[in-house]
Amino acid sequence: MSTEDILNDELMVLDEETMKVAEQVQAYQRKLMTPIWEKRREMVKKIPNFWGQVLGNSPLFGVDPSENDVEALENLIDFHVEYDHNKPDYRKVSATFKKNNTFKNETLIKEYSIDPESDGSVISKTTIEYNENKAPNKKRKSPTDDDDEDDFAVSFLEWFGDDDVRPGIILSEDIFPNAIDYFQGPDDDEDDDEIELGSDDESEDEFAKPQRKKSKK
Repeated sequence: MSTEDILNDELMVLDEETMKVAEQVQAYQRKLMTPIWEKRREMVKKIPNFWGQVLGNSPLFGVDPSENDVEALENLIDFHVEYDHNKPDYRKVSATFKKNNTFKNETLIKEYSIDPESDGSVISKTTIEYNENKAPNKKRKSPTDDDDEDDFAVSFLEWFGDDDVRPGIILSEDIFPNAIDYFQGPDDDEDDDEIELGSDDESEDEFAKPQRKKSKK
């Protein structure tokens, strides 16, 4: 084996050690952040449609939402991700809704495991009980490694009932931890391509109308 080959092998081992340390740091950070996220959970309940605006501002779920998704986001009153500090790959996502015209479930839950070397796997998921004539007629296109983010749209509602873990990784590793940033939206003043989620009370303050702003590039 040449000196170059030996060096490459050593670098690969070093890279693997670096990844393991990074995973440990992330796990420790989640543990420290858990009580802060619990405080945030209670605080944002005072802001109408907080989670609807968070998800509506994300490029993953805010692009071309279906009527069912708009209805779901309008009525979303709580969204939470649970992590298991003894099982670093475990995630449990739950969403709670007001009574609506699209589905009967009050809470949707999806449990899954993530794996940096694969797409992960679903542990359990809620069966969505759609109201009459509200079930989707066809499934949306799912993202692939070769797709650009603007070439597909992920349904927030349908994701709870399917076997795709990848959107959940973005939910649990990015959107949920950075919910306040998503709620505030991009720093620029672009007003193009905005979608508003309606409100039952037009007199409510600006928080009552979540908007899906143009996705960042």
